[in-house]
Amino acid sequence: MPDFTNTTHGSHTVIYRADLYIGRRNTPFFGYTYKYLQLEKEDIMALTSPGVEVIVIDESQYIPSAVNTVPYFLIATAQNKADAAGVGVAAGTTAANANKTYLITSQRDLAATFGVPFFYNTTTGTPINGYELNEYGLLAAYSALGVTNRAYIQRVDIDLTELTASLSRPTGNANNGSYWLDTSTSLWGIFEWNQTTAAFTNQVPTVLTSTADVVDAATEDYTPLQTIGSIGDYAVSAVSTNNQTYYKRGGPTAAQTSATALSNLYNTWVWVGSDDWKTSWPTVQGTNSVSTALVNGYNLYINAQLVTVGAGGTALTVAGLATAINNAAITGVLAASESNKLTIYADSTASNDGSTANGGVVSIQAGPNGGTSLLTTLGITAIEYYAPNYFPGYSYQQPRWSSTQTQPAPTGSVWQNISSAGNGMSLKVKTYSAALDVFVPQVSNVYSDDGAANYALDPAGGGRNIPVGTTYVQFNSLEYVDAMTTSAFVLLERAALGATVVTGDTVPTAFVSGNQFVIAASQAGTADFTIYVITISGTTVSSFINAVSAANIPYVSASVNTAGNIVFTHSQGGSIYLSNATGTPVTTAGFTLSTTYVRPSSFGANELLLSNWVTTPEFTYTASDTAPDQDPADGRLWYYSSVDDVDIMIQENGAWVGYQNVTNDTRGFDLTLTNASGPIVAADAPTTQNDTAESPLQYGDLWIDTGDLENYPLLYRWEQVSGVDQWVLVDTTDQVSSNGILFADARWAPNGTTDPVADPFPTIVSLLTSDYLDLDAPDPALYPQGMLLFNTRRSGYNVKSFQLNYFNSTTFPDDTLPTVTNTWLTASGNKANGAMYAGRQAQRKLIVSAMKSGLDTSLAAREEQNQFNLIAAPAYPELAVNMVALSNERANTLFVVGDTPMRLAANGTDLVTYATDNGGLGLPTEDGLVIGSPYSAVFYPSCQTTDLSGNTVVQPPSHMMVRTILRSDAVSYPWLAPAGTRRGVIDNATAIGYIQSATGEFVQTAIGQGIRDVLYSNNINPITFIPGVGITNFGNKTRQATNTALDRINVARLVAFLRGRLEEIGKQYLFEPNDQITRNQISNTVNSLMIDLVAKRALYDYLVVCDLSNNTPFRIDNNELWLDVAIEPVKAVEFIYIPLRIKNTGEISGVAA
Repeated sequence: MPDFTNTTHGSHTVIYRADLYIGRRNTPFFGYTYKYLQLEKEDIMALTSPGVEVIVIDESQYIPSAVNTVPYFLIATAQNKADAAGVGVAAGTTAANANKTYLITSQRDLAATFGVPFFYNTTTGTPINGYELNEYGLLAAYSALGVTNRAYIQRVDIDLTELTASLSRPTGNANNGSYWLDTSTSLWGIFEWNQTTAAFTNQVPTVLTSTADVVDAATEDYTPLQTIGSIGDYAVSAVSTNNQTYYKRGGPTAAQTSATALSNLYNTWVWVGSDDWKTSWPTVQGTNSVSTALVNGYNLYINAQLVTVGAGGTALTVAGLATAINNAAITGVLAASESNKLTIYADSTASNDGSTANGGVVSIQAGPNGGTSLLTTLGITAIEYYAPNYFPGYSYQQPRWSSTQTQPAPTGSVWQNISSAGNGMSLKVKTYSAALDVFVPQVSNVYSDDGAANYALDPAGGGRNIPVGTTYVQFNSLEYVDAMTTSAFVLLERAALGATVVTGDTVPTAFVSGNQFVIAASQAGTADFTIYVITISGTTVSSFINAVSAANIPYVSASVNTAGNIVFTHSQGGSIYLSNATGTPVTTAGFTLSTTYVRPSSFGANELLLSNWVTTPEFTYTASDTAPDQDPADGRLWYYSSVDDVDIMIQENGAWVGYQNVTNDTRGFDLTLTNASGPIVAADAPTTQNDTAESPLQYGDLWIDTGDLENYPLLYRWEQVSGVDQWVLVDTTDQVSSNGILFADARWAPNGTTDPVADPFPTIVSLLTSDYLDLDAPDPALYPQGMLLFNTRRSGYNVKSFQLNYFNSTTFPDDTLPTVTNTWLTASGNKANGAMYAGRQAQRKLIVSAMKSGLDTSLAAREEQNQFNLIAAPAYPELAVNMVALSNERANTLFVVGDTPMRLAANGTDLVTYATDNGGLGLPTEDGLVIGSPYSAVFYPSCQTTDLSGNTVVQPPSHMMVRTILRSDAVSYPWLAPAGTRRGVIDNATAIGYIQSATGEFVQTAIGQGIRDVLYSNNINPITFIPGVGITNFGNKTRQATNTALDRINVARLVAFLRGRLEEIGKQYLFEPNDQITRNQISNTVNSLMIDLVAKRALYDYLVVCDLSNNTPFRIDNNELWLDVAIEPVKAVEFIYIPLRIKNTGEISGVAA
């Protein structure tokens, strides 16, 4: 029976069982360790009579199961990418979700969240190796998820599409819901009639969308400028909300007519349907060209007015007869002689009966004296002729204008087909969807008025069911101006769903009793309006309301709101016409054209239309041939990829000045003689200036060498050195001496009035002789005379950021602000040595900065519940420092998989230079290797693999190694090296190598023994090709700076594992009593872990101490419990030596021959 010892603690008796212990290790470091069971005495001795009591003692303490290896990927992608299905936006790529950490469980989940990894190709379809905007991290994560079902992904706050190379400035997207009339695809349905051929010809108009192309938009004169177009052309003035159509008329010149009303209009634009347009074309034209004299006294009737051939001279000619007609002042009729043919023009006022209903009529009759002979001579038939006609109508209403019809129309008449079929009118109205990032087309049919639109779109509801945002086009929208049918089309939007509710602007004063007004209202089931004449019988608002009510107009009512305003309501959502009949009761009621939801009625100059169909100002749209945009969003990036635009200034007498404004610089050069177009940009050293004359080079000429864009800008100055004229390299890292150069933003233009987005680019030539500086230009007093200033704001090959209201009174309180306060600010900045980041390095600088910021500020990456133990930022070795810092914050439970640059060549010199950060001096194009953490490892070289489209692409080493480590851990343990032929074989790459900087070509290499030796001696793990095995990781080194056990990956990952496991064990004992029982319990738990690790080949031996030797009274009083653990980690075999001895015959067996 076990031996229990009783010990009294306060009022309770505790029994210690002392014969249970755990077995010891066969080691001199271990004695016996006892396990005590603390039981309450009254629990043991609760029975007072014979019986059986069962006590359950929970001794099942165990170590929580370990989390499998889980990677964390830091990636950069384009923003608002399509999801894998291509039907929506991938949620992980929206701006709102930037820097959000996602737990991804499959490749499908990854593609749905972040879209398909995108790699850029050339125009011939060849992938661009090493392109900074390729989505390396996303492809690496996709590959890793092929062997695991858990990965954390953080997409940083950078939109790679903003960094796409562009020679044009970016603009901002339109606001969500913005409307666009796409004039490039809209059809206007203009068909011109030819009486001779009895056929219509479709005419395609020029569409004007700029106010600079019309006479005076400010005064609403939207006539095209005379300089636009030729005679016979049509134009639509889309800068007007009524989209009037104009025709550039010919007609008679001053030599052909005495009527200046005709000749003054020659070669001018006239509004189709107007009287000036009607007189563009002859209403009557003789068929005979008469060169002989007419007979004096012969006459004819024109609209019942007698016109007689005059006596003598020109009066006997056709021109004389035309003058006689003009002198007769026949209403709406004018004449001309064209090619000796009598041509008669008529406008809408021409009539033979006093009526203008037919839009202009000319009645020709033979006069009483030789009239028949005169008409025969002229080739004119005595009938009624109709002036040119303009008719907007649907296809089924196509006019019948041939000579056999009852009302034929002359050549030049226009039918505007308002049906969408057959080249008819089809205005392409589109609305911008921010969610889809596209303008979405919507149907906009043509109707005569609101009643017709409501009936067509909601026949049963009368309009109340028409969705908000629906649009339609109303034709003849300016009929109220002059009661003529003219080519004008207004685009209208449905602004409200349900009833039409319109409130007067003002609180009415007294009405006049007896005044009348007219109401016409639409209703369901018909396109027509019903008209009501209403008489007010009193002077109060109630009198007005009662009068409307008494009229009993279907669905229409008037009321007064709490503020005293009159409110008209059409319960069906229809439209209401209002007009004053006697007096001004409608105006008194508070309804004018300035009232919301009120617009002019097309049926009368004094009528108002109260409607849920609205135009400006409630509804606005942009008419243009390209999608509308606006200024870029504040902070919008732009990679201006031009290497040719270079603005360089010079410090002269304490000021920055235009380069060619200096006649004698500190070197004695006359810079006014330098190259006329500015710095010469060329891949080869110039021998002359680049003007047409190929002028000789002048001292002070500047040359930008584009033969080495990796080191742009390589700047040279033409000088004489030791009597020899030559190009002298300007040290771009010298910001101190007069021969140096400063890189900074200085100006966008030679003035403060140029818009940096909308106006044309300021030319470099204009800047050469300009001393203008922006307010933020560097202080010239801080730099020596003769120093150059490379103006990065206007120059290219860097990344800029758009800044709204950058020049403001808060930032520049003591300066006069420029007219234009927006500007471009260089975002890519300068290197540590003072030279600018340029080209791909400028792109990369923005990406790396976003990644560093994203990782350094991520709370999710630091939260304990997010359990991951590998981290990589594929293709960005610059992030190694930040990832190591995160590992430190996570108590070094996180192992960093680092990359080497994809352009790092496989030669000893370049590798050592990179590995040592150029001996601590830094590198001009890349960050050198500077990390020294044992919880990180770096691998070389890069690899070729395939993207999801099957294209061969180049990926960084971490693409291979994260997956390889995951596979190794899946079949073994983290403390076994993921290297060699058993666990280091790589299965997601087809070749290894590097990208050649000069050509961008991928150079395959096998990484032989010599290169492996260089890499390993510099703590970089080589990935090599082993015949018969394949691509294999052949390294196990961490970035530990000193030679300890932690300089190996397997040991470092074992320690990282132990850190996590020991922390989890320790948390179970927090707030437990600090006594021997707790110390024994935690010791036993840790011992169990260690025994398991010994069995799993992680440890040779270990020691666990948690007793009074390391838990002193002082530590106990400070609420501390100390558990000392010593381990002897198992080392990996890396060097195998096999001496092979050659013996004489018989020496091995001991038997002589």
